[in-house]
Amino acid sequence: MVNSTRTPKQAPASTTALSVDQLYQTAFYNGRTPRSQEYKAGARMALEHRIERKDFDMPYQVGTAAADAFFAGIEEGKTIWRAAAAKIGGAV
Repeated sequence: MVNSTRTPKQAPASTTALSVDQLYQTAFYNGRTPRSQEYKAGARMALEHRIERKDFDMPYQVGTAAADAFFAGIEEGKTIWRAAAAKIGGAV
């Protein structure tokens, strides 16, 4: 019997098939309620963090509306990733 030593926050190996660009484009399709560039940047950063293992970089001053939008986008990015990973059988 083989033991798996994957930590809960580590992406399952099967998520390598997920593409940041594909998930981002699907989420922010033409005709969707518009979102600010800061919001979309946060969503993209969350996807890059999960899929490509990129570190978070805070491009906005904390306490500003831009930073708030960015943080809200990060939350949507996490939701997008969880839904996509669940679709392909990943555990998150």
